[in-house]
Amino acid sequence: MDASRLSRGLGWWSVGLGLAELTFAEQFCQRLGFRGRLGLVRAHGLREVLKGLGLLTQRDPRPWLWGRLAGDAFDLCVLGVTLRRTEVPWAWKLAVGLTAAGLTVADALAVRGLGTKQRSDVIGMDVSSVPMESWRGSGLAEDVGMRQSGADAEADDALREQRMREAQEQLGLPDPDSQDMHRV
Repeated sequence: MDASRLSRGLGWWSVGLGLAELTFAEQFCQRLGFRGRLGLVRAHGLREVLKGLGLLTQRDPRPWLWGRLAGDAFDLCVLGVTLRRTEVPWAWKLAVGLTAAGLTVADALAVRGLGTKQRSDVIGMDVSSVPMESWRGSGLAEDVGMRQSGADAEADDALREQRMREAQEQLGLPDPDSQDMHRV
């Protein structure tokens, strides 16, 4: 699952849910037994809209996803109180509880997915501007376990090329043979 697509989807979900909570706060209060808590529901709505806009507009979604997880913890605490109320129908309890739990899992998966991005993203280096000569032939093949020998040099070259491509993929380096890399 692509973490950036998931975070964008969660951003749109947040905006939609937040706008619904702001627009229909009274109905939420009635259905969930929050009489007298109109301000709380609207604050939740505003929080959701802001987090959603952050996910959709900011370059780094990590802080916004962590904000969603923190909000999920708060929401689950509020829902724990709500689910104990007898005046709330069981169907609403089930729907709200499953939705909150599912979104918490989705938020956790998005945070985890963004934490395992390619190494070049983690260290903040834009490798597309690095000249190929700076890493190609720099001993990278030897670093990943390839040794050049005098015998059967052609097979060694093919194996070396294969290892270079594997290392290139693992490190998230651009393909030196692509047309985009030859443009200046």
